Amino acid sequence: MSTTSMSDSMRAVSALLDLSAVELMALTPLQTLRAVEHLEAATAGLDALRRKLDAALDATYGECIRRACAETGQDMGLFNIDAGEVRLRVEIAEQVVWDQTQLAAMAARIAKGGECVEAYLDITYDIPETRWSQWLPTLRDSFARARLLTPGPPTYRLRPRDPV
Repeated sequence: MSTTSMSDSMRAVSALLDLSAVELMALTPLQTLRAVEHLEAATAGLDALRRKLDAALDATYGECIRRACAETGQDMGLFNIDAGEVRLRVEIAEQVVWDQTQLAAMAARIAKGGECVEAYLDITYDIPETRWSQWLPTLRDSFARARLLTPGPPTYRLRPRDPV
């Protein structure tokens, strides 16, 4: 990839946004390569900026979020935080983590019973949520101890506060 500045890439991407698909098809192969390079550089820069902004939001509002979690007795969910003229809507999604030791023991019992372990478990001892949600309650109950819900990373959405 050629060495270009982030601002050069952003300007190039901004110009490309105004082109139609037909106009993009008319680019020479070298122009298309440059367009892809600019897009990749801009995307990488924006991704890095997103990570930095999320880290800054977490450093700034993390304690407020932890307090809101403690006050509601929830580790996951939607939380609204007032920050002056901005209201933050913070979503902490659940992340499912399976206890590998317990799933290994369940896999051994399934295999010992003569059934195909792969019909119930992925080899990595992970149960996709779509499969889990379709199981009968009796089957889910036997696996429930291995299923752990942990908070995912927060998702921040900022919007102006409604006028009072």
